Amino acid sequence: MRISLEQLTAFSAIASEHSFSSAARKLGKSQSALSIAIANLEIDLGLTLFNRSNRYPQLTTEGKALLRDAEAILEQCFSMENRANSLSKELETEVTISIDDAIPYQAISPVLQDFSRQFPHTDLIVLHPSSQDALSMIENESVQLGIMCTRAHYSMNLRFKRLGNISFCNVASRDHPLNKGKPVTFSQLNQYRQLVYLPFLNKLPTSEYLNSPNHWRVESYLTLMHMLRDGMGWATVPKQLMQELNLHQQLVELQLDAYPFTEWVVGVDLVWSAPLRSGQALAWLRARLGQKSIASLVTE
Repeated sequence: MRISLEQLTAFSAIASEHSFSSAARKLGKSQSALSIAIANLEIDLGLTLFNRSNRYPQLTTEGKALLRDAEAILEQCFSMENRANSLSKELETEVTISIDDAIPYQAISPVLQDFSRQFPHTDLIVLHPSSQDALSMIENESVQLGIMCTRAHYSMNLRFKRLGNISFCNVASRDHPLNKGKPVTFSQLNQYRQLVYLPFLNKLPTSEYLNSPNHWRVESYLTLMHMLRDGMGWATVPKQLMQELNLHQQLVELQLDAYPFTEWVVGVDLVWSAPLRSGQALAWLRARLGQKSIASLVTE
């Protein structure tokens, strides 16, 4: 029996995409090539991996069991390639990373300062795309590393490491009518304009309850914060970002009547493409960011 990495890659991709055609597009192969690879793999193993009787291929019991082995082998291959690349001492001329707008700069500033000293001749490009755009850019390797609020699901080609959480609170300007010194009800919130950070629309834990009929959608947290300061509405914002912008004297956290003991938290992940070969600079940056939690980075 001689199983190839190409067969295992096809197996993993089809299982992840639930489609031969989608997996073929993702891998840049023809659908027929993937079908042949899986057929040959099933012959070599003497087992049926997919039930093809329905519209979409479904893993058989044997397929589910062997998928874990296949993905473990692929992970080891990615790890070996990255280790070999690091040993070869390749040094990138530039590294591109993406950072969610919600992540306070203070959280990663010490690492970037160290990076500038360690790799003075490597250019760093920092982008702030939406989370969905960032994932696509990491998958197509136009971005090598992403720091983003946690997603419910990452594709098979992506790896992640949880860096911790950031806390959110509901705030308004100190002079806003909602700040009357007593808990605020949902009906009172709904009487005033809500400022919504567009990439988090319907994604924050409070979204199902806190949804004013009058809301403005804003793509930049910096703009949203200044709109809050000017009394244009209330919003759910990261506490650390409010502190970093030194707005905690001008903005006041609203005490919600229904949530007296609740703190809203969202996970933060470091995300990268598993197949991407990491040079010396990128390997250093990924390892350094992954060493500490967001909380410790903020207080560093």
